[in-house]
Amino acid sequence: MKNIELLDRLRAKPVFRIQDVERLTGHSRQNAKQMIQRLKAKKLIKKVRRNAYTTKTDIHLIASNITYPSYISFWSASAFLGYTEQILKTVHVATRRRILPIQFEGYRIEFIPIKHFFGYRKIRTDEGELFISEDEKLAIDCLLRPEKAGNIDEIRNIFKKADLSAEKLVEYLKRVNKQAVTKRSGYLLEEAKGIDISKKFRLDRNYVSLDPFSEGIKSNAKWRVKT
Repeated sequence: MKNIELLDRLRAKPVFRIQDVERLTGHSRQNAKQMIQRLKAKKLIKKVRRNAYTTKTDIHLIASNITYPSYISFWSASAFLGYTEQILKTVHVATRRRILPIQFEGYRIEFIPIKHFFGYRKIRTDEGELFISEDEKLAIDCLLRPEKAGNIDEIRNIFKKADLSAEKLVEYLKRVNKQAVTKRSGYLLEEAKGIDISKKFRLDRNYVSLDPFSEGIKSNAKWRVKT
């Protein structure tokens, strides 16, 4: 197989590996490595990390296809979906396992292991398919890991701008089963959309600050939230 034919086939994958070249060409691993090196030397492909290469330019597409399963979430998903005006140079990727961050094409790709791994979807772009959180799971992910969401105002923007399904949000909150996240989500949903889901939950009597990084002053008795 000629390099140009191989390259056409590799373009079908957002991220490919030496094993893919072996499979497509029938060559040995050593020969596959040499073919990759030739393509890289001609700047026809780019190395993302060890044994991970791409022909693509869309950083979100690349980042969400480096490891499987994974999906774009947190502040990066908010930026991609238009819920923040901030321009970010870090791409946050939710994963099931810990992976060291990657520096690639001026971006930092940061892998964030999460316990509650569900609630993501596939989006088709001009360069291929990327994986990204559903709006409801994005809101919950940001409340689970607020340090990866910017600040409380950025999380507020998700509740204001996203087309949230109250039913799906309730379902996901029950699956996560975190009182603090439920209280903050319920408060923010009612504040942003006027939707009250309080009857769907049995809340304890403890108060939480809406912003985990500052102590609230005013108290909301329904949601046991200090704002």
